[in-house]
Amino acid sequence: MRVPANTAAGTPRASVDSDGYDAVREPSRTPASPQPASPVLVDEKDGLEDDAVAGTASSYLGDIPYRYRLLAFSMILLFATGSSFAQDVLSPLKSTIKKELGVNNAQYGAIDSASSLVNTILPLIGGLWMDRWGATYAAIICSVFIMIGAIVSGVATSTSNYRLLIGGQIIMGLGSTVIEGCQSKLYAHWFRGSGLALVFAVDIAWNRVTSIVAKATAVPMSEVRDWWGWALWIPAVLCAANLALCVGYWYYERSVPLDYRPPLGKYAAEHEGWRARRFGIKPLLCLPKFFWIFTATQVFQNATVSVYTSNLADMQTVTRGTSTLAAGYNSSLQGIVPIVCTPLAGWFFDRYGWRMIFVSWTATLYIVVFALIGLTTVHPLGPIILSSFALSTNAITFTASIPVLVGNDALLGTAFGIWKAYANCNTIILTVVAGAVQDATPGGGYDRVIYMIIAIKALELAYGPLYDYLDGRWLGHSLRMPEGRRVAFRSEVKKSARELEGWRASRPAMYACGALLTALIVTGWTVYIVYSLGT
Repeated sequence: MRVPANTAAGTPRASVDSDGYDAVREPSRTPASPQPASPVLVDEKDGLEDDAVAGTASSYLGDIPYRYRLLAFSMILLFATGSSFAQDVLSPLKSTIKKELGVNNAQYGAIDSASSLVNTILPLIGGLWMDRWGATYAAIICSVFIMIGAIVSGVATSTSNYRLLIGGQIIMGLGSTVIEGCQSKLYAHWFRGSGLALVFAVDIAWNRVTSIVAKATAVPMSEVRDWWGWALWIPAVLCAANLALCVGYWYYERSVPLDYRPPLGKYAAEHEGWRARRFGIKPLLCLPKFFWIFTATQVFQNATVSVYTSNLADMQTVTRGTSTLAAGYNSSLQGIVPIVCTPLAGWFFDRYGWRMIFVSWTATLYIVVFALIGLTTVHPLGPIILSSFALSTNAITFTASIPVLVGNDALLGTAFGIWKAYANCNTIILTVVAGAVQDATPGGGYDRVIYMIIAIKALELAYGPLYDYLDGRWLGHSLRMPEGRRVAFRSEVKKSARELEGWRASRPAMYACGALLTALIVTGWTVYIVYSLGT
């Protein structure tokens, strides 16, 4: 049941949730230019506010000066650079790793997906925790795990220890995906209501820059002093620098005016109560039906791209006899176009909407790319450049759609955590399976792998129209709307107290999709352990 809560400046807001403890809420913070108070709907069952409704609790976010926003953005943008760099150097080194460690394709797949193993579960836990406590502390903790994992991976190259390398990648995985969720949560704080899709797109574009540099320099780093270990030790230094940056951001965040800070630590305890912010799974029960369906139907779709990307350099060597160095440089080129086109896609979503047409468009491009790179001998730069256009609209389409589907910023940490947990389960299973399929292919070719990922990606051709149909039926075509009109429409729906079907919580949908996620987690851990142990 929803009841109006008084949000006048200086007036504490409270509700009692279904567990019976007081969910005391922080007094509204008055910005430099005060905004008139208005009712905020509070769910008595879970105490989560619908922050998108205009009110003093959230309206100050729109008044954050750009000098604070942009400096915060410049630091948050770099949070995951070290982990991304450390992970992206692996794919150009596939042939080197197989030679130096004496592993087969399936075991290399276990190395490549090792950082995803713990992230079959951890993003969900991290997302729930972030929605209760904030993202800054989580980012620092994640950076510690990333740095330790990178160092352990470096030691593995010094000792030529396959299992130690897997261990380092797993430790790195304890932070590498959750820290991306921290970035998303912080972006939602600093840029809520003002080009959030564009900010997400710039973040993705920066990751592409990191990927280009990592893949282009992986082989040269492996040749420093004729020892391949430098390719993993140099990223470890970068991960240590990222930890220092996260701590620096914490100090910066504490230095800005109180009105503009996300509350955390002792401040959050004093103003909102430790018991009100204790860990729980209630946000799962509040996530809407359309979000669950959207997430569950994307099973293995992201993994097809991961299989293609992680094997791209080796595909050129196997199918065309390209040198390892040239294949690494060629592979890095697929990240160039997204540096420009991904921000343009984010701007397009903010300005015009029409997000779902890019689902089928991107799938079409990838099917053509997979066929050209794996089943023909055309020059590899052709399909690689084409894939860069697909890459430009791949991740941003879904990242920009999740806040629309969830409809409540208070649940975004949990929502992105579930999304990433599904994605990592998909990656683990399909990466290892693809390696096993390649090992079973006569001559170790990629024909059967290509047929497999084309068949999976072909399903997504139908998903775009399906999502658009459900969007019109359940969300009033919110996914078609530009950002300004979408936010206004969502606010009108909340104020009218008539929730649309797609934004309603659905326990049957949650249980069904949760069961699917559980099955994926069990399968992922099973196939990973089997192949990582070489059995």
